[in-house]
Amino acid sequence: MKAKEVWKLNDGEFKEIEDLFEKKIALENLTKIVEADNQKLYDKLIKDYGKTVHEFNSWWDNMAKKYRWEGKNWWLDFETRKIMTNIIEA
Repeated sequence: MKAKEVWKLNDGEFKEIEDLFEKKIALENLTKIVEADNQKLYDKLIKDYGKTVHEFNSWWDNMAKKYRWEGKNWWLDFETRKIMTNIIEA
């Protein structure tokens, strides 16, 4: 398999997905330290995480439709701001 560039994000697109990614990771890390017996905090964490994951996934869906990205399994190279996918070489 070989990685192929699908799209290069502009500054606004990159900032949006970078913020969502960082928030998602931060909330995932919080789930490791927040005790479930602190029901109010735990419930808020789960609610925020669900909302963030939905926003994260929606970003990918919306961008793929908007720009008609080829492939299905994309990832972002944060250094180059390029959306990548794998292609199978013949």
